[in-house]
Amino acid sequence: MWAGDSTLFVKPMPLIPMQQISIHPQNTIQRCLLAVVAVAILPTPCVAQDDGWVYAWRTQPSGEFAPDHRKVDPFQPMFSDADLESQAARKTPSFLTQFTSNVKASARQDADAAPITDEPEFDALADSDAAEYESDPTTSFAQQPAQVSAGDTQLDELMPQIATDLPITPQQVFSNAPAQCNSCFGWQVLPQGLMYKSYIAGEKEPRLQFTQLHDTRSNQRVWDAVFGGRVGLLRYGSFGSVKPQGFQLDIEGAVFARVLPDERSTMLVGSDYRVGLLGTNRFGGTAVKYGYYHISSHIGDEFLVANPTLNPINYVRDSVIVGVTQDLEHATQIYGEIAYALGVDGGAKPLEFQFGAQYLPVARSTLRGAPFVAANYHIREDFNFQGGFNTVAGWGWQGIETRHRLRIGLQYYNGPSLQYQFLNQVENLYGGGIWFDY
Repeated sequence: MWAGDSTLFVKPMPLIPMQQISIHPQNTIQRCLLAVVAVAILPTPCVAQDDGWVYAWRTQPSGEFAPDHRKVDPFQPMFSDADLESQAARKTPSFLTQFTSNVKASARQDADAAPITDEPEFDALADSDAAEYESDPTTSFAQQPAQVSAGDTQLDELMPQIATDLPITPQQVFSNAPAQCNSCFGWQVLPQGLMYKSYIAGEKEPRLQFTQLHDTRSNQRVWDAVFGGRVGLLRYGSFGSVKPQGFQLDIEGAVFARVLPDERSTMLVGSDYRVGLLGTNRFGGTAVKYGYYHISSHIGDEFLVANPTLNPINYVRDSVIVGVTQDLEHATQIYGEIAYALGVDGGAKPLEFQFGAQYLPVARSTLRGAPFVAANYHIREDFNFQGGFNTVAGWGWQGIETRHRLRIGLQYYNGPSLQYQFLNQVENLYGGGIWFDY
């Protein structure tokens, strides 16, 4: 090819004669078969949209082909759905699966025996395979029969089984409320209620109290307050608080304080302290108590400053005590007790007696309440066995479960001073107040 001034000349190429190509049908068929076999053996690659794994393809019940999102190892043969489902059934479930299944099984058993309200909801904890897994809570996974199929040998090599015992779930250990049997006996820590109730007219019984009284002998207005109570520590007996039967160990303590509200700064006259440890029994309508109690009396600092000529005493009694209460019918009781002091000081003498009666009907309605009346006579050797008489009457309310009693009413007392610091004084008190008995 060359170019002149204005003319372009193209030199034609020489024609090469076409060689004749021979086609051999046998070789062509062999190559096609090899291509078909190669395509059939190799897995079909398809890049996933999410994580780049190879998808397997499975046939839906409708006959359509849909991607199976299970991850497939291209170097291992693909297992069928039946093989994978059989292996999943034999696979040891996860902790969450075991926990959910055991809680549901326990909840069904509790619902059949005695339905319990306010059960926690565990459905939010269930995973996708929890609903398909059910087991007996009392059987370990190692003891459960295994379902073995022909294709599970290879699956065991890839996913080995580990036999584990059934874990203990909170439902098997904890409960919303302890099991109770009101007609049977058993050990109980911090039981509900008392087998031996305090005397509602006893002037030295541990309770919560506030009374305003007038002393006709000294022509003074006094406030008597009690801060204390008695509770059960241990019981072997029936359950519940309505006249429990059996044995119970109680502890008691109280402070008996007296205040003169008409004096400057509401003067504290004195306070008596009582603590005790008691064993109690109840069988039918008879209740018994026995044990030890300590009582001591202390004078108030302000009262001592206002009366510098007063000689305070260290009144102390450490006594063993035995008492009996008998139910005459559902609302009336009589009682009596004796105490002997093993150690005394400040003019105290060993012996003391106490007896009385009380009428305490149970109201038809807790809001309505019911009347009460009681009388108590307390004799001490300190006063040559002369005693003090105390009576109370009014209206009260009783708790259904606890059997605690709240009372308001009137009180009358005549006898030795309720403050043991003043052994040589006699009081004649009347007034009213509020009491809370355990």
